[in-house]
Amino acid sequence: MATDRPETPAPSTRLADLLPPEDVAAALADTPAQLAPSIDDHDRWGAVSDSDRAEIIRTAEELSGRPWPVLLASEYARFHLDGNRTGYEEPYFERRSRLIAAALAAALTGDEKWVAEAVDGIELICDELSWTVPAHAWKNRERNSPVPSPDDLDLDLFCAETGSVLAWTDQVLAPALDRYSVTIRPRLRAEVVRRVLEPFRARRDWHWLTRSVNNWNPWIHSNVLAAALLLDIDPASRTEVVNLAVTGLDIFLDSYHADGGCDEGASYWGRAGGSLADCLALLYDASDGRLNGFTHPKVEPIASYLPAMHIGSGWYVNFADGPARQHGRTTAYPLFRLGQATGNEIVARHATMINTGDAPLIQRLSSFGRVLGVLFTPELADVGTDRPTDDDHFWFPQTEVLSARVDGVVLAAKGGHNAESHNHNDVGNVVVAVDGEPLVVDIGVGTYTKQTFSADRYQIFTMQSEFHNLPVINGHGQLPGADRRSRGMTADLGPGRVESSVDIADTYPAEAGIESWIRGTTLDESAVVITDRWQLSAAPTSLVWHLIVRGDVTLSPGKIDIPDPAGGRGLVIDYPAELLDCATQAIALTDPRLSDVWGPELTRLVLTGTAAIRTVTGSLTLTLTPT
Repeated sequence: MATDRPETPAPSTRLADLLPPEDVAAALADTPAQLAPSIDDHDRWGAVSDSDRAEIIRTAEELSGRPWPVLLASEYARFHLDGNRTGYEEPYFERRSRLIAAALAAALTGDEKWVAEAVDGIELICDELSWTVPAHAWKNRERNSPVPSPDDLDLDLFCAETGSVLAWTDQVLAPALDRYSVTIRPRLRAEVVRRVLEPFRARRDWHWLTRSVNNWNPWIHSNVLAAALLLDIDPASRTEVVNLAVTGLDIFLDSYHADGGCDEGASYWGRAGGSLADCLALLYDASDGRLNGFTHPKVEPIASYLPAMHIGSGWYVNFADGPARQHGRTTAYPLFRLGQATGNEIVARHATMINTGDAPLIQRLSSFGRVLGVLFTPELADVGTDRPTDDDHFWFPQTEVLSARVDGVVLAAKGGHNAESHNHNDVGNVVVAVDGEPLVVDIGVGTYTKQTFSADRYQIFTMQSEFHNLPVINGHGQLPGADRRSRGMTADLGPGRVESSVDIADTYPAEAGIESWIRGTTLDESAVVITDRWQLSAAPTSLVWHLIVRGDVTLSPGKIDIPDPAGGRGLVIDYPAELLDCATQAIALTDPRLSDVWGPELTRLVLTGTAAIRTVTGSLTLTLTPT
């Protein structure tokens, strides 16, 4: 006899429903879990691959070959005085990288010199006046002071990350540290509790919980959770921290688009969706799977974003702040955990591709837990596919980002608004790549300074629409602000052909005189076509289109030839010569954060409208054909 199949309940949209306080208390009642092998677990450390072992020891030797960096109050003060961040941040981050390298070298070799090196790092970090970097020292700003007080206890990204580094160091080296001196671990634990866990428990008004809900939220939570779950603290306090973290992560998840798109861009996905994965993995592993937040309905779409933005060979679509070329192996670990938990093969394959790249394992901003995850997840050693294949199209309708692939050509386009986290004024921007090489590009972002996150942000050229692939209308570029948004973006995805359309009129000031400006993009087996159609309130005095391109450019009437710098297929851009005059401008890239990606310069194509196109109602079509 047939029976009705019971309905599958809808997945919970709240992490707190999946991980209720009573379950948390029961799952974490015991002593802290051992989430990484101890230095005395010789079998597991002996199983680390020869290549990783050699790289870690080489890194440790290189860092130990010079004196430990000194953190100067005068360098801390520079952010307040002249906006410079790197003078203090570089030695600050080097101390933490050096501690990670020493701890790993100690575990891999058993050599006491590395234990002593790690002890030096622990004590130096515990002695620091503040674990908060100058750019995030909020109490300093309130008192208009260039140097912090040890009582400030501002829980920023890197204060929390420092707590996590020390907690993982304790997890790996505990018996060796106790053999060295019984005073080290109690001090380490006391400093992490005082600087990280107590401020986290005491305050709920942190801006990353209440106002600017972006990557800071899961990134800080991932490090707070590591400290609470790894260190031997009071079980009731540990449970309280976890419950607060679950509630805080719900704030992040509630703010995240249902499509899983990261409006902060691919670079920050690693600290947004990636840090969410770190949190879920810590909770799952510390409870032997009893605390499973991976079933939250937004987790699978969040996992799909990073591979969707991959162009090939480490190149990514880099809308918002972030480089077009990403270097770093350890994002592979949280991405793999997401692919594993959701059964998404593309995500898992992309994680293995990241891990098998040539980037160093320990870098300037390495997270210790991720390094350990890479070392002890053997599945990550399998080589994944280099990039999504043809007709692997990705459309994020709430984020308004499209990434599509046909015949080796990638077209990415965006809508959205100009107050997204890490925003550039770039609604309507496009990126075009051929055979894994971006040719029509987004410049990215330079080295962060005080100006980067100030009222003067949009005076920086990389933030301006005039340095994106967008029009300048009646002399006006786009403006920042949440009200400067698309009027809606649509996309039609099919085999061998993708189309999108977005009206960007509201992103420009009223003085531009725009009633509508619809940018359409099409990708098929023959070309990328960009078509702008407009309705203005009066005939414009000027219309100028900009395209930012790589490599040497050859101009001829109606045609722009862009060869591939890597020697493969390039692009030819056809434009109506009777409607546009074309010129080139070199964009010198003196900032190493830009030149390390693109080389010493990029080229800005300046397509200036003639009188024939300066009409109230009009259109322009640019055709980009692979050569």
